[in-house]
Amino acid sequence: MDRLASSVSDAPSSELDVYAELLQLRAENRRLCLETERLREASLLVLDEPDTGRLAKSLARQFGVLLGAESSWILVLQDSETIAHASWPQESARFELPDFRSGNFAAGRAAQHLQTSMFPGADGGYDLAVPIVDHQHRLLGLLQAWNEFPFNSDQSRVAQTFAVQAALGLERARLFERMRDWTRSLEMLLSFNAIIHQHIEPAQLVRRLVENAARFLEADGGRTGLAVPAAVAGAKVMVSDAYWFRGHWHERPGRWESGQGIPGFLLESEFSYIANEYCDDRLGDSSIIEDYEVRRALCVPIKNMDETLLGFFELLRGPGKPAFTWQDAAFLESLGNTTAVAIHNAQLLKSLEIKNQQIQALSANHVKRLEAERTHIARELHDEAGQVLIGIKLNLQVLARTLPPDQPQVREELDRLRELVNKSTLQIKDLARRLRPPILDQLGLNVALKQMAADFTQRTSVPVTCNLEELVERLPADTETALYRISQEALTNVARYANALCVELSLQRSGDQLQFCLHDDGVGFDQAAVGAGLGLLGMRERAAMLGAQFSLYAEAGEGTRITVTIPYDNCTGDPC
Repeated sequence: MDRLASSVSDAPSSELDVYAELLQLRAENRRLCLETERLREASLLVLDEPDTGRLAKSLARQFGVLLGAESSWILVLQDSETIAHASWPQESARFELPDFRSGNFAAGRAAQHLQTSMFPGADGGYDLAVPIVDHQHRLLGLLQAWNEFPFNSDQSRVAQTFAVQAALGLERARLFERMRDWTRSLEMLLSFNAIIHQHIEPAQLVRRLVENAARFLEADGGRTGLAVPAAVAGAKVMVSDAYWFRGHWHERPGRWESGQGIPGFLLESEFSYIANEYCDDRLGDSSIIEDYEVRRALCVPIKNMDETLLGFFELLRGPGKPAFTWQDAAFLESLGNTTAVAIHNAQLLKSLEIKNQQIQALSANHVKRLEAERTHIARELHDEAGQVLIGIKLNLQVLARTLPPDQPQVREELDRLRELVNKSTLQIKDLARRLRPPILDQLGLNVALKQMAADFTQRTSVPVTCNLEELVERLPADTETALYRISQEALTNVARYANALCVELSLQRSGDQLQFCLHDDGVGFDQAAVGAGLGLLGMRERAAMLGAQFSLYAEAGEGTRITVTIPYDNCTGDPC
């Protein structure tokens, strides 16, 4: 280039013009190459899949460098609201967020007319503003550069080209952000779906909803409550007991009648409520504003399938957080609908559980009364009927001694009657013992089980092996009675159906559990085919009253094993 310049002085004037034009073309070519390279660098920004904030910073820098400006900035808009902004250089004192809605400056003109605009700066120099427009001619943002001297047409053209690339980059960044949001939404729905299937209490369930929704929508706090009947018939109030703030629940009772506060508004209207100016909202909670610096709120109702209001949940954001949108409300309402189903199911399960508890209580009371009645009948048979038969026997003996020797037939008849009375007395004693064996109350479960086993062997000729651990203390009366009755019913089934050769009966303590087991080597049975008879149901019910686990193993040809496992803490009540 130096040799070319030195030779120009010796060339004719026409050649000088040619060389000058050549030098100008080469300079222009270098400038265009540099602009092309910078435009290429700008186009590569969108390939890194940056988020909107990081992309805005890179675009602001590239725009200023491309135009050779002293400073530049970018606004990214959504629904006429600024969602991101950046300046270059970052320490530039000139950067201030402009009122782009005003048409008095370059940014305002560019935003209103969607055209590139150059305007003298407020403090000297010149502003060049370029709108970033998508394929549907919607405003995505604004680019603006400042320089001490006016921008030329070439710079304006390059700026417009850069704005086209910026539009593609911003649309791509938003698409990826939406995809990430959808992925997070799906993950949250799956996570929350797992929560609602845990059959937890409604109050705890709605708390979980607030925690998950707050993390997803980046809320600082939230609260939830349920609609409960009020003192006035047919009326309801919203009741909340805590406030969630930055990962922790803080006890904070709240109660809202119809029309009071945002929860009361939902109770009255059953519609979602957004307060993005919470401090100035007439329904805002002043105590929440003071304690947690709330600036924005979103409250949605929880309704079941028949549109009955079950409760509410509310998310809140502090200073510097974006406004809630109706899209956020629609998403939370969908969660609320899912929660409503779970709450309804939880309430049904709770009602069913209460009914089961009532049935169990009635059954336990019935069993206690039955045992008391058995004890009473056994005592009556032993004391009253037994004494009467003994009296008859004594009278027959007296009568036999008063008979003349010449009436042997009458004496034989009296002896037969006396023998019949003896048999009846033994039968009544055996019946009384079966109704309520006195040995169980007097000597305890182990002795009673051994006596039962001996009686069973005597009746059926089937030996019963007893392996009974000697416990330090007597078991509670209910426990001893239940295990005795389970043994009694099990041995009755063995005698009727098992065709067994031997039976094993054990009572052992293992760690913090007491285990009762009765096993026979009989024919067994198919549980699916036979089902549960009244005897098995009775055994299960008695075990349930002890808080014990009842298990039955039975296979055709492999015998039957009944096991009752009782937590030892349940066996430390008052002894018999």
